Amino acid sequence: MSELVPVAGEDEVYRLLDSLRILDAPASRIKILRRAVRAYLGHNPDTRTTAFDMYPRTPAHAATRINWKWHITNGPDRAHPEYDGPDRILRPAGYLATLLIEQECDLPQCEMGVHLDSGEECRLCRYREVERIGLAESKRLDAEHRALLQQQRDGAAVDRRSSIDALYDEAVAANAAYDRIRAARVAAAAEAEETARLREQLAQDHPELAAARIPRPREGEAGYAAAGRRGRRALEEETARAALVREGLRGTALDDAVRSHMAAWRADRRQGAHTGDPAARAVPVGAWPTGGRQQPEEAPCRPLGGL
Repeated sequence: MSELVPVAGEDEVYRLLDSLRILDAPASRIKILRRAVRAYLGHNPDTRTTAFDMYPRTPAHAATRINWKWHITNGPDRAHPEYDGPDRILRPAGYLATLLIEQECDLPQCEMGVHLDSGEECRLCRYREVERIGLAESKRLDAEHRALLQQQRDGAAVDRRSSIDALYDEAVAANAAYDRIRAARVAAAAEAEETARLREQLAQDHPELAAARIPRPREGEAGYAAAGRRGRRALEEETARAALVREGLRGTALDDAVRSHMAAWRADRRQGAHTGDPAARAVPVGAWPTGGRQQPEEAPCRPLGGL
């Protein structure tokens, strides 16, 4: 038959080949593919008789053969220009033509392990049996792979849960520590407030202690000595101010008189300390020397009314 005479089903096979998107031109225009498709459908231009002349195939058989053999042999990757692995497909058109007209079984009626005349599986090539074994092995490997993935997911979930629990425990511990610190601060604030209240009440009940500022235990003996000096000065100033008020002094005159008295009082105590005068050192708290004027020994101090 002339190649110009159309063959039933060849356009369908051409469309299937074009759908692979691997050819440089439409399959119907590639001579080697056109001859292979027509020969596969039972229109062999050669005089040599082939299995396809005796048992012509259909476009459905071509679709099964192309889809199975093209994809099972990893044809799309091997035909890719950037593929650098083994068995690279350099001429996709020639590879597809060979794929169509290659007869693996010696029986002409055998197509992919099935007899076209009876529909039985071929016992000679056992193509279908090998195919089933391959599919079973593929399913077994796929099941093992899925089981391994599930095991990895379960392990990751356990690890993730452990991490979440650890973070939760850390957060609980941090919150507990924060609660303890906050409770301690609240207790300290309450204690400080109560201490301040007690100090204020004590100062109101005992002004002399407030003026002296009772030292804290940590200040030691030096603190008590300083507190004693402050107490004597404060009490001396308070006594002098009260006496001057009784004499009728008020306002600025009162403040000036108190300052003059305290300056003389301090000077007198310093002089007594330097000279070792036992009388000056023995001046009782509240004694008020008269503005630096010399007093008789029998009267080391006299009341404020003598000013």
